[in-house]
Amino acid sequence: MNTFLEIERQVLALPDVEREQLATLAWESLVVDPRVAGNRNIDPEGIEIAAQRDAEIEFGVVQTIGHAEFLRLTGSGSE
Repeated sequence: MNTFLEIERQVLALPDVEREQLATLAWESLVVDPRVAGNRNIDPEGIEIAAQRDAEIEFGVVQTIGHAEFLRLTGSGSE
């Protein structure tokens, strides 16, 4: 059986696209798991930032943009 370190090494050796797919799959598996979604100890700093950002959006302090617009603004979509 693979240890965590062996799996980590194998994952980091994957091409970028495959690592992204694996990270997305892992994240989505956490999001839909009610035991994890309700656990505020997993990433308390991230939860605080997300709650603050949610309030900013809800009260109109900031305006959201779509993913395509984000990529355009950051130049990330041209690679």
